Amino acid sequence: MSPRRARAVGGRVGDDPATALRQHLIETTETLLGRMPITAITTRDIARAADVSDGVLYNYFDDKSALVVAALVLRYRRLARRFFEALPEAGSATVEENLVAFAGGLIELLGEALPTLAGLLTEPVLLHRLFDEIHRDELSPQLMEARLGDYLRAEQRLGRLPAADLSPAGTLLIGSVVVLVLSSTFAPAGSAMAPVAQIRPIVTTILRGLG
Repeated sequence: MSPRRARAVGGRVGDDPATALRQHLIETTETLLGRMPITAITTRDIARAADVSDGVLYNYFDDKSALVVAALVLRYRRLARRFFEALPEAGSATVEENLVAFAGGLIELLGEALPTLAGLLTEPVLLHRLFDEIHRDELSPQLMEARLGDYLRAEQRLGRLPAADLSPAGTLLIGSVVVLVLSSTFAPAGSAMAPVAQIRPIVTTILRGLG
């Protein structure tokens, strides 16, 4: 490895040099995504920020798009991991409070992810590649609905929810969150109520329907 490449990953411990540099490129690109529009980022921008020569990127990725997708997946994983780690346990607090907390976490995740996805609307190929990757990920969006279903069934076993079909409840809650976040994101500035403030009446209505 050249001295310049070695400097770029000098602080990493445990990874082999190739793995360390590849991860360094992904993390550098993910940082740039927080500062610049996706379409404005060039391979030279990434190389300079990573402190490597321009051609190094192509030793680890087929093209810039592959690197950008890897960086977007990294961002998604961070958001998703934070969401999953904060999920309430069955039997804690009240079912209503727990569902409000679940919805609040999902609102936060979508609120941070949506601007990035909006920036990809003019890059449909890149957007599809990203969706393919995150749906294959261990923290895929499908897991969010599955975890909510697991939680509801656990509460049902504890007797805190009635004997009813719970699958519509999860779909209604997640669908409501998506609609609220989209409405808030694309509404004129200052005209929309915060999604978190609107979620409790929805949770209350869902629980009444189950009862």
